[in-house]
Amino acid sequence: MIVKDTMAEVSYNVFPINALVPKAETGVLSFLQKYPDYDGRDVTIAILDSGVDPRAAGLETLCDGKSVKVIERFDCTGCGDVDVSKKVTANDSGFITGLSGRHLKLSSEMISNNNTANGEYRIGLKTFFDLSPTKVRENQLNAEKTRKWDKPNKIAIAEISRKINEFETQNNESGKSLSWDKKLEKEDLDGTLELLNNYDKIYNDIKTTFDCILYSTSSGWRAVIDITEKGDLEHALHIGEYSKTHEIQNVNDFLSISMNVHDEGNVLEIVGMCTSHGTHVASIASGNQASKDLNGIAPNAKIVSLTIGDGRLGSMETGTGLVRAIMKVMELCRDGRKIDVINMSYGEHSHWSNVGSSDESEDKKRRKKRNQYMSRIGELMSEVVNKYGVVWVASAGNHGPALSTIGTPPDIPIPSCIGVGAYVSPQMMEAEYTMREKLPANVYTWTSRDPCIDGGQGVTVCAPGGAITSVPQFTMTKSQLMNGTSMAAPHVAGAVALIISGLKQRQISYTPFSIKRAVCATATKLNYVDVFAQGSGLLNVEKTFEHLTQFGKHLDNMVRFSVRCGISNAKGIYIRQRFLRKPFEYSVNIEPVFFNHTETAPKDKLNFNVRLNLVPSQPYVQCGAFLDLNYCTRSLVVKVDPSGLPPGVHTAVVQAFDTDCVEKGSLFEIPVTIVQPHVIDYEETRLYEPISHTTDGSFEFQPSTIKRDFILVPPRATWAVLRMRSTDKICGKDVGKFFVHTVQLLPKSSCRVLETMKLLTVNSENETTLAFKCQENNVLELCIAKYWSNFGSIHLKYSLEFHGIQATNPNASGVDYRAGGHDDDDGVVTNNTCLTPAKIRNMSDVSATKSLTKAEKVVIL
Repeated sequence: MIVKDTMAEVSYNVFPINALVPKAETGVLSFLQKYPDYDGRDVTIAILDSGVDPRAAGLETLCDGKSVKVIERFDCTGCGDVDVSKKVTANDSGFITGLSGRHLKLSSEMISNNNTANGEYRIGLKTFFDLSPTKVRENQLNAEKTRKWDKPNKIAIAEISRKINEFETQNNESGKSLSWDKKLEKEDLDGTLELLNNYDKIYNDIKTTFDCILYSTSSGWRAVIDITEKGDLEHALHIGEYSKTHEIQNVNDFLSISMNVHDEGNVLEIVGMCTSHGTHVASIASGNQASKDLNGIAPNAKIVSLTIGDGRLGSMETGTGLVRAIMKVMELCRDGRKIDVINMSYGEHSHWSNVGSSDESEDKKRRKKRNQYMSRIGELMSEVVNKYGVVWVASAGNHGPALSTIGTPPDIPIPSCIGVGAYVSPQMMEAEYTMREKLPANVYTWTSRDPCIDGGQGVTVCAPGGAITSVPQFTMTKSQLMNGTSMAAPHVAGAVALIISGLKQRQISYTPFSIKRAVCATATKLNYVDVFAQGSGLLNVEKTFEHLTQFGKHLDNMVRFSVRCGISNAKGIYIRQRFLRKPFEYSVNIEPVFFNHTETAPKDKLNFNVRLNLVPSQPYVQCGAFLDLNYCTRSLVVKVDPSGLPPGVHTAVVQAFDTDCVEKGSLFEIPVTIVQPHVIDYEETRLYEPISHTTDGSFEFQPSTIKRDFILVPPRATWAVLRMRSTDKICGKDVGKFFVHTVQLLPKSSCRVLETMKLLTVNSENETTLAFKCQENNVLELCIAKYWSNFGSIHLKYSLEFHGIQATNPNASGVDYRAGGHDDDDGVVTNNTCLTPAKIRNMSDVSATKSLTKAEKVVIL
């Protein structure tokens, strides 16, 4: 028998390992080749996230293979705090009584190392289930169920089944019914069996409340946790303070912890992880892997883990956790353990975009007047940047593709953060997503879009938003694919660490302001990418570093420029309320503020002067050409004339250049966004159909193509129906994946208050419909985007039809809207079918909206 060798006929390609943790796209690889010593050494990155696992691959040590990488771990949520203020002493037999009531036998180590005068021990009690990530909880539950429940439960089921069989055998007399007492006995047996079977399915009993003992030694605090639940402390978990010992101990096969002590020994803080997210983020920013190709961006940077995701709340961050994390950063900086960069890949949407903190330069009277609107969190975010010199990098959010979907941060009153959008390259598509062919580079469909609700710029730059890298040991896997702006932010944080590492070694001064301006000035603008998703463009590490070295001695590197627009002190100019027929004029206040201005020498403030050339990017934006700026607030008027603009969104910017050094880029910008809506003649029609230049009225969609329509919702309209169909007859049942996002912005509300998000499939055989809630006389954005990874071209025809129904009696409570699908939590009906008629219990309370009666009939059931 002859076996044909087919190996020679197969073409094999080298795996693109570099794209698993992408670095080439932003110039990180070329930077490290050019400056191998600027690898993040002497730089510390604080990861405000769900917790970092120091045992994960690449996070054990720095590049020397010895020094610890994760130098501090804190749980800032309070989830791991244990009150150990109660003090006890051991009896003659060496026992103490824990708060659980158990008698705890002290170990020989505890007796010999306790250095308190009277041998005191502090005791507390902690439910470890709070500290366990969801997957760990599931594993713990299954293990406990197998160990403690399954055997006795199965024995009980077998025993009751045997009794039932015996009963049926003894009482199986044909033609005779059971007596009442026999019936009760049979029902009791059947009910017991049913109960045991049900308990087996819903078992949720897990006892993980452990006694905690804290005592002082000559080398610091030691904690003992009775994981045996038997009081045998010789076999309990013993652990020292992480800051001093960097100890990590396993509570069981799934959960590892460290510990800190606060309040002079009254609080024991047990630190775990609530998800794998934080470890993945830290690995992107600073992973030091066995293979350099898998390294993070700054492999020699140290990590401080600050957990802001609360395990008791399903890993949701809280204001308390975030405030405590920021305070800890400030404390470390004051103690000489400088935090250089913060990465925060967590965030929510804020209802008040341009309040939430005050400018540090405001006098007390002005601050008191605004105090009712201030946020402690916003103030602290600004302080940690503007006073302590920490570069804050934040994910922009994964809430696009509609406009004004930036999260908080980076949408805070003082734009001190570097906000990052998520970019995907062809190399990432091939290596991370196993796509059969490469598509052109672009941003992810769902990355959040500018502007902020108050018109400010939330996306500073974009960066690769996906990676396959390390995750915690409790996942039982070495690495994992995650994507999102959560992954793009640590890429930029790591890149900033490289830059700061180089600046420190060259002894070049910098501030968070100079770094952010350099990042913006040198980013690569991507003409083929949505302008609202990329900020200044794709990060370019090498050019940013060169910019900072070239202009490092300029005084304005120590200054930020506060830009306040209009009476609301917004970060930008944003006109979106209605159809625009006339020009607008905005008073814009510009104020220079020195870094840590309270400690700036008076002579520096007196001598500060910069002469600026103001350059609008579009002819419909006008302002004075020059501004002489000293260390005080100057006002200028910006005129915006949208009257001649066609329907759609238009963006412009006023850039301020130093006339003595134009080449270093703008010192500040005034962003301008204008939305000119389509207006429907609602007396004639309720239908909006976009104008197309094709004969069949369709629009061509390639992967990542986005079509935005802005429509002024007609009076008394309360809901709308979107209808979509492909006009490509040859496609048949082949479908296109479309991300549909509708948003209406309401006063003092986030973008999530009145929105609909849906991923829909569209083909040529069936019409796809989506019904959603809307508000009259408010501009609606209808954003339709072909999903970034959906191959092929498709021609889409769509229309939007408005409907209205309202109660004539405003107190009526009998209107019940129902759709064929479900109602979202925010009350927005999202479904692929049109709304069914409203069910009316009191016909006298309901009427069709008069403005739409020519085209609409309300069905009353």
